[in-house]
Amino acid sequence: MSSDRKSIIVTKSAADHFDYPFDASCHPKVDVVEHRTLDWVRRLRLATDDRALARIKAASVAHLAAWVFPSASVQTLQLASDFTAVLFLLDDAYDEGELSADPRAVARLNEKYLGELFGYVEADRGDPLTRGLLDIRDRIRDSRPHFFLNRWLSHFQYYYEANLWEANNRMQRRVPGVEEYIMMRRYSGAVYPYCDMIELLLDQPLPLEVVQHPQLQSVREICNDILCWTNDYFSLEKELRSGEVHNLIVVLRDNGGLTLEEAAARLRHMHDARVAEYQDLKEKVLASWSTSGISQYLDAVDAMIAGHQRWALAALRYSELGGIVAHAG
Repeated sequence: MSSDRKSIIVTKSAADHFDYPFDASCHPKVDVVEHRTLDWVRRLRLATDDRALARIKAASVAHLAAWVFPSASVQTLQLASDFTAVLFLLDDAYDEGELSADPRAVARLNEKYLGELFGYVEADRGDPLTRGLLDIRDRIRDSRPHFFLNRWLSHFQYYYEANLWEANNRMQRRVPGVEEYIMMRRYSGAVYPYCDMIELLLDQPLPLEVVQHPQLQSVREICNDILCWTNDYFSLEKELRSGEVHNLIVVLRDNGGLTLEEAAARLRHMHDARVAEYQDLKEKVLASWSTSGISQYLDAVDAMIAGHQRWALAALRYSELGGIVAHAG
């Protein structure tokens, strides 16, 4: 399958927004957290040049954290903002750098980063991304029980493995099938680690029998799909310019013989169906458990879904910034 990479639609500035039956709000301390995140990036020397730092600023990482976690403590919001900064650096290095179509190099780097995060290998403190990732890991470890850190790490591991899958596709010039893409997009988007962070907003972590219940797993899966699909919608122009095929609109077009406009409309229909499914599921979850933690969790999922769009519409991450944020390794 091939992609018509010259056709560009759905620019972020002109795109229609998605409708949600719940409101978005922004954390009032966003400006304080943004300043601290930029200081953190400079202190750990995560951005290798002024251009990289400019792209971090344009990504509005603190605003993303503030829109998706509006009820967080300042400490948790800072953690989410700093994690988002290093994740964007990592994401751009994997997607846009020399690694993007080199599966062997990606596999080697995955082994390095995962070994460092899980403590299997000695950390390379000379690697800026290692410094950032380990700082995030240590702050989670110091603030929550170890079982929470282990769950967060296991979900973050899937992100690395999804990057390898994408690199193989790029090397083979392959557009994945729709069902395969939807499944793998849940991991490449790194949304599950953010869903774990929702528990940092609660008075106590959810017990295992609740966290692993199929209904709660479905809540996280639907949240993941909504965030990733809207991300694909708003980032389409940027990805078409770079020849990136890992976008649901491109996948729908190439697998279904659709135009880009038809594929974008199909994504919107799929999205709206997912939102309706989520609303029905929430009622079942609330009927199954009456604890305040569940209600808090669902309120936080609502805020994450609605807030992500508000960030996407305002951020400059998908503007004509060009270049690579960071080199991994």
